[in-house]
Amino acid sequence: MNEPQKISDETETCKELNEESSESNINEGKKAPDLEETVEQPLSKNQIKKRKRFDKLMEIKKRKKVQAKERKQAKAIAEGRDIEEERRLQLERQNSGEGKRKREERWKKRMETADTTFKVCVDCGFEELMTTKETNSLASQVRYCYAVNKRSDNPVYLSASGLSESSPTFETLEKVNGFPEQWKARAFSCSAEPLEKMHDKDSLVYLTSDSATTLDHLDDSKTYVIGGIVDRNRLKRTTIEKAETLGITTARLPIDDHLKLCATKVLTVNHVFEILLKYREHNNDWKKSLLDVLPQRKDITEVKSSKFEEEKTNSLEPC
Repeated sequence: MNEPQKISDETETCKELNEESSESNINEGKKAPDLEETVEQPLSKNQIKKRKRFDKLMEIKKRKKVQAKERKQAKAIAEGRDIEEERRLQLERQNSGEGKRKREERWKKRMETADTTFKVCVDCGFEELMTTKETNSLASQVRYCYAVNKRSDNPVYLSASGLSESSPTFETLEKVNGFPEQWKARAFSCSAEPLEKMHDKDSLVYLTSDSATTLDHLDDSKTYVIGGIVDRNRLKRTTIEKAETLGITTARLPIDDHLKLCATKVLTVNHVFEILLKYREHNNDWKKSLLDVLPQRKDITEVKSSKFEEEKTNSLEPC
């Protein structure tokens, strides 16, 4: 019979404690904790699936890393190399700064031709038209461009215009170790200024698939602009309209003259940049450059005889 009275007393006590806690929080200028906020919401089925998939991918990545290390060690042993000695020498070079000096020397040698060749600029002035996912993708593509250029035997000066410190792309890139200060030492520069202020308009050539002019060759006195747009199917003609408004020369890559693509001809920023680098590497051969870079999913078919190949053949024929 005393049981209901006991429960009632406990309930009253809990209420008093909650009231005291609320008064204390109010006096301290704090919001009283909401019981619903403190309880962790259960994950949906879709979220659980995503988490499981992510965990699985991380496990695979970790396993691949271990396997790659084991293969590297096995190869070294098969070649009769002393792994421990190599590690010791590597640590010595790192501590003495010898490794860094050699890297700098190699970089300076590779950059000798950069002053006499074309430059490339990524126009990041379209961020307000893109979603967060698209700007994140753009940041990744700029990273790929920087990495490819740094590894290239013939790097070029790479810049990014319209990239202010408050822009989503800049904020994503800022999470990368060394951006932007260390990147500057590897032929990269960025500015919050728009394209037409960062570079001389007369030296610019805006690369866009909507242009009526085909790019026959790369002019070493020019800066080739790549539009920083991820979803070009949604933002059609955006780059050419901007270029025409600013009075900038436009051109398109000679894809149709060398290859037939069954898929879309829209390329990512890093693909366009790699094609330009490969053009130099392959002695001004567009077909080799395109085949080297374009992904297989584009379902590529080579054009048997392009006008450029015919001109080359005719020039080699005896008079």
